Amino acid sequence: MLLRKLVAALFSSIILSLGLLLMSSWDSEQKGFILLVLIFALFGNFIYGIPVSFISEALTKSLKKSRAFVAGFIYVFLAYITGVVIEGLAIFSIISAVLFYLIDEGIKVVKDTPKDSKKLHFLKLIGIIPIAALAIWSVHVQTTSNLEETNNIYLIPDGYEGSIVVFYNMPTEENIVKEGEFFMIPLRVEELPTLKGSGIEEYAIFQTSSEWRSGKFTDKYYYVDEHGNRSEIEEFCIHLGPGSSSSMGVEYGVLQVTKSSCGEEFQLSGKERYDAQTREVLRYWGYY
Repeated sequence: MLLRKLVAALFSSIILSLGLLLMSSWDSEQKGFILLVLIFALFGNFIYGIPVSFISEALTKSLKKSRAFVAGFIYVFLAYITGVVIEGLAIFSIISAVLFYLIDEGIKVVKDTPKDSKKLHFLKLIGIIPIAALAIWSVHVQTTSNLEETNNIYLIPDGYEGSIVVFYNMPTEENIVKEGEFFMIPLRVEELPTLKGSGIEEYAIFQTSSEWRSGKFTDKYYYVDEHGNRSEIEEFCIHLGPGSSSSMGVEYGVLQVTKSSCGEEFQLSGKERYDAQTREVLRYWGYY
C-alpha cells in the first residue's frame, strides 16, 4: 500500500510539472516557476498527501458504492483548505491532490478490481473532476474578488508590431499619468543597434518611476495615430509575457503586439522572433 502511494506522489508531481512545462513559452522565468511548483508538489504530496490518503482510506473503508466519491471529496476538500492558507499555489494544490487520488485509486482498480467491474470503477473516479473544478473556481473567486483593478491603458504607435517592454521603479523617470481611473502608458518606438538590419530592430518601450502594480487584470491596448486618434486592439492581437525584477530594484513587464497575425495561437504563444527581440532589448538595457 505504501509503495502505491509513493508512486502516486511521485508521478502526480511529475505530471503536474510536465503539464505546466508544455503550456509554457519555455523562457527562463517560467521554467523557474515550474521548478518551484515541482518542489512544492513533491513536498506536499510526500509530506501531506500520503498521510491524507491514509486518512481517506480509514474514513471510507466501511463504504461501498459511495467510497470513491467520498474519498475524492476528502482529497479535494483538504487540498482546498490547505490552498486557502498558502494562497498563491492553491490551484496547484488542488490539481496535485486530484492527480494523486486518480493515480493511487487507479492503481488499486487495476490490481484489485475484477475485469468486468473496472470500467465502472474508473467512471466513479472521474467523478472527482467536477468537484475539483468547483474548488478551483471558488479559489479563483476568492483571490480575485478583493483585488484592485490594474486599469492600465497601453498607447502604441499606429501599426507597430513586435515586443513591448515597460520598466518600473526607475527613479530618474516620471510617474505614470492617470486619465480618469486609468493609468496611461504611452509607448515610444526606438531602434536597437544590435538588431540593425534584422527586420526587428524597432521595439516599443516605456520607462517610469512608478511601481509595478498587480491586481485584477483590466488592461486595454490602443493604436494611436499621428493625430492622437485611438483604435482599440483586440485581445487576440496581444501576447502577455512574464515580468521580472533586477538586483537594482527595477521591475519590468513584457508583451507582444501584432496587427497581421492576430489569433488564439498568437495570444497564447506569441512569436519566437519577438521573444528573441525581447531578450535582446533586456540585454541591451542590462536586465537579462
